[in-house]
Amino acid sequence: MRLSVLVPCAPQAAYLAETLRSLEKQTYQDWELVLVLDGECERNREAAAFLPADRVRFVTTPKPRSGPAVARELGLAHCAGELLALCDADDLCEPERFERQVAEFDRRPELGLLGTWARRFESETGEDRGPLHCPTDPDELARRLLLFNPLTTSTMMMRTEAARRLGGFDEAAVRVEDYDLWLRFLGVAQVAALPEELVRYRLHGNHYSTGRVIGPQSALIRRAKTAAARRLGVSVPATLARHGAWVGVQLAKRRW
Repeated sequence: MRLSVLVPCAPQAAYLAETLRSLEKQTYQDWELVLVLDGECERNREAAAFLPADRVRFVTTPKPRSGPAVARELGLAHCAGELLALCDADDLCEPERFERQVAEFDRRPELGLLGTWARRFESETGEDRGPLHCPTDPDELARRLLLFNPLTTSTMMMRTEAARRLGGFDEAAVRVEDYDLWLRFLGVAQVAALPEELVRYRLHGNHYSTGRVIGPQSALIRRAKTAAARRLGVSVPATLARHGAWVGVQLAKRRW
């Protein structure tokens, strides 16, 4: 399989089967699923039962409810594909997502990390809640990443070995493990996004990322931004000032 699809899931993941059905419908079919069970769960195993057994690799975290940072890092070690796609266990991929992104990696050898646009929807009603758009130009996207994270995790695809060389997902970066890795890509490989809404982002009341515990990770993100700014030749003092603004936003959102 050329592409590994990494999906971490908490026990009794309510939307997992629907997410996996969206993967089954992909127009690009050279992929394997690395399904990380954050605690053993027969219901989650059953949700993947409709997929061919040789396409699914189950990985279980050492302790239940370890969180996405631990699950993603553990899953990364089991990904055999040259490319790695991320998808959360409650989001939906449009059928052309993998095809569009793989083609872009084939076209651009300098590309290391690639996102897409997304569209939000209300889980209970299906109501459209608007777009999640980010810059698509690599330079503009890099500048935005030094301020905050404009990328939607379930849209992201990367070169697997590049992610491993950069240290993968830091298990200490609770709730910001994705942002931390994006920053480490900056200045090492090109980071870009496709201007197409290829993921449907589900809104519901149990989003892990909306919780607290951002405060202890602020220093980690500050270090990652500082290192990225130096690689890109961007002013470090200005970057740190912007980081202070990011911290202020987290405080305003009561995510400290």
